[in-house]
Amino acid sequence: MYSKGINIFSFILKPVAIAFLIVCVFGVVYLRSSYLKVEYSLGDLEKKKMSCLRERKMLLAEKTSLLSFAKLETSGNGSGGFILPDRVKVVHMNKHKRQLPYKASLESRQLTDY
Repeated sequence: MYSKGINIFSFILKPVAIAFLIVCVFGVVYLRSSYLKVEYSLGDLEKKKMSCLRERKMLLAEKTSLLSFAKLETSGNGSGGFILPDRVKVVHMNKHKRQLPYKASLESRQLTDY
């Protein structure tokens, strides 16, 4: 009777242990593949985040450029503001030696020669 109990116990225990090992192996493989899938999706999200940050910087620079130009145009309409010149109204001046700036010192002479 004692030998029949051991045979029945080993007959049931061996297949259950083998099934448990197979389930554990497939569980580890499933967890590893899920982990890799999450890593890849995180990498894709990081790339998307960097792209969005780059686009945000470009849009901010474009906004600043447009606002500064709009501010320049609106200040030209009021009194004492900037005026965008026409090509006809631009005066080109040639440099002459006599038109040099004064020295910023207590001396009373001008910068005429270098």
